[in-house]
Amino acid sequence: MKKLLVIQLDEPYFLFETALMLQRYREALKDFEITLLVENESFKQILDGSCTFPQITTSNIQDIAGKRFDVSVNLSLKETSWEIHKDIISEKKIGAFNQDGLLHVPDQWSSYLLTLKAKAPFLTFHLQDIYKNVLGIRKIATPKKNKKTYQQLVFSLCHTSFFSPREQEQFIQNVNQNYPHLNIVDISEIDLVSDLSHVLYVGPTCLEALKICEDGATGIFLSSKFQGFNLIPHDEGHYFLSSKRKQFLADELISFIDAEILQKEITGDFPFAIYVTEEEHLFGSFLKSLNSSDENYPIYQSHVVLWNYLLNLFDVGLEITSCSTEQLDTLRNQKEVLQKLIRLYDYAMSSIDTIHSEARAVSTNAESIQGHLKNLQDIEQISDKIAQTHMYLRPIIDFYRIRRGQNTGTTLLEQTQHTFLTYSEEHQALRALLELFTVTLSKNEVSI
Repeated sequence: MKKLLVIQLDEPYFLFETALMLQRYREALKDFEITLLVENESFKQILDGSCTFPQITTSNIQDIAGKRFDVSVNLSLKETSWEIHKDIISEKKIGAFNQDGLLHVPDQWSSYLLTLKAKAPFLTFHLQDIYKNVLGIRKIATPKKNKKTYQQLVFSLCHTSFFSPREQEQFIQNVNQNYPHLNIVDISEIDLVSDLSHVLYVGPTCLEALKICEDGATGIFLSSKFQGFNLIPHDEGHYFLSSKRKQFLADELISFIDAEILQKEITGDFPFAIYVTEEEHLFGSFLKSLNSSDENYPIYQSHVVLWNYLLNLFDVGLEITSCSTEQLDTLRNQKEVLQKLIRLYDYAMSSIDTIHSEARAVSTNAESIQGHLKNLQDIEQISDKIAQTHMYLRPIIDFYRIRRGQNTGTTLLEQTQHTFLTYSEEHQALRALLELFTVTLSKNEVSI
């Protein structure tokens, strides 16, 4: 049997999702004996029956030192994992590792994973989908959920900035009055090894809520703003509700609970934004808006379409959102910055083209080369400042900066060719994102 090492040294949430992914796709990995390297404190926090681990799970690096693996995979965002992965003896390394003082990230999905270090405004893909794509798994493991009859409602206190204590108390009273058969309990009272298919969770996103919903409960997650797949279960049928930076009101929220408990169609007249986890496709799942959405949801849609195409050449057809004035203003601002960034990269490719021509010439002009190299350094600094000040564009800028860093050319000509190709790819990706923003704007402006 082949041997697979998976390195996951991040916080409990990341380890939990890694363990679930390995569990759900065990059939796809049946030819491998899996060893999971974990961070000890994270490991201890999820040893509660919420997930199962590979038979060989360790936090001691000495347990794997000197052993040979057919494949080693680094799913950790911690920079210490890069050195650990470097020292692993494996036929094939997937994910980040250091070598000769440089960071090597051989595959594109691992490059995308590293963009999460910058804490993007929303998580475009579910962590399990990112991990399975890093491993190259092309299977769907999530069955469709059937409608449920709820017997318990688990309520967890929300932050008072978007759900006041008085309104939370009123909400509990409303549930008691409308559904006296429902047993309302705190999340700390839930037994993770019991059948949770009859449980409805209402509250904020957190690791404990994620555990019970991945184990069968249905989640209605409350937040002040859209955050993508951060701490949301993988399978379909869970809801994410955003107050859109306002306050939730008990009477409004109970009307949504009524629709879910009574299995009625959810209408679009709620004052808050409603999203549902959509059924999984080959490369992952996405969040679908059921009514008016947050300011960044149209941008999330564009990212879903763009990244699925860039990473897998897979087209995702999403219905264009009917945008509010604020959403249109956000899109226009992003479009303007994108246009400037595209022009900046026009200059970059012009400089690279000149360097390439000089590198091929019989007699090179060193002064010209140095001048254009200085141009590229200046452009990199400007794009870095744009990345730091424009959170919606940062993932794509970071992604291609990582890809440019994988330049293995040994001559100026080879290095220039690689740099030109990555700049060209980024240029095309930025133009595609600009087109997605433009289409959304055009469709909405026509309907206004």
